[in-house]
Amino acid sequence: MIVIKTEELNKYINALLNKSEEAYLMSIEIINKPTINYRTEGFCFFICNAWELLLKAYLINKAKDINVINYKDDTNRTIGLDECVEKVFTSTTDKTKNNISFVRNIRNKATHLILPEYDFILSPAFQRCLTNYNKFFKKQFPEYNLNEKVTPYIALVNPGDDKDVSSLILNPSNLLMLKKIKKELDSDENLTQTLRLVSTKKEQEADIKYTVVRDGGEKATIINVPKDIDKTHPYTATEVIKKIKETLELSLGPNHKFTSNKFQDICKRKGLKNNQDYCYQFPYSKTKIYKYSDITIEYISQVYIEEFKNKKVVNN
Repeated sequence: MIVIKTEELNKYINALLNKSEEAYLMSIEIINKPTINYRTEGFCFFICNAWELLLKAYLINKAKDINVINYKDDTNRTIGLDECVEKVFTSTTDKTKNNISFVRNIRNKATHLILPEYDFILSPAFQRCLTNYNKFFKKQFPEYNLNEKVTPYIALVNPGDDKDVSSLILNPSNLLMLKKIKKELDSDENLTQTLRLVSTKKEQEADIKYTVVRDGGEKATIINVPKDIDKTHPYTATEVIKKIKETLELSLGPNHKFTSNKFQDICKRKGLKNNQDYCYQFPYSKTKIYKYSDITIEYISQVYIEEFKNKKVVNN
């Protein structure tokens, strides 16, 4: 058994967090480089390493004992990712646990996944993994400034053409494996995370700007289609507030102090309930029933973060 003083133990935990962050940053750097052909392999290797180091830091910090990550057979070996996951996420239905297990499974088979075309298929699961990591890190170690160096998002890339990828398959069973992976991703939305682009005429609300030019070469067409409100505005007020709180934890940590009253205040000040991009009111209902879109989550989160930081600066 190893006995370490509290001060040294804290230094060890911080060293694990530093190494975990390095692996995390490497995973983002690799997955966002479309010019390399081993993005899946590289991302899975580094993000799994990042998770293992983070969970070890969490276990040691919780137990205040370095021996919690060591095997008891005097071999000087520490437990691996699987054991860490089982110790931290005890529920078999835990969404974070299931996503880590999925990515770990891809890592174990990544030597077969030499097809860059499939990076696009796997990217929603990888994005979810980054978000889960970021959220867990900030919740358990709020004093550590994780997001100062980079934002935890995967760049949008062209999916490429997968019609002729069979010529790159070394073993026919690999194609079947990839089809199974795609089916698993399609059937379980908790494994993935997607980002949506929505057009708005309000410049102050836009992250990306585009201009329509009459004689600008190849033309693009904006297509308006009938809306399925259950898909475009899937959230009730309670659900959208919960989603906003989850988003705020990534940037502000668990002490963001966002409430339903603050949600209603922003909606009123910004006129969101009168804008169908954000809010849909069912016309046939006797009482006012509102449903909210995904961009409501993003917009209110941005407004609140900016106001939260400005208020913090004033108070200091």
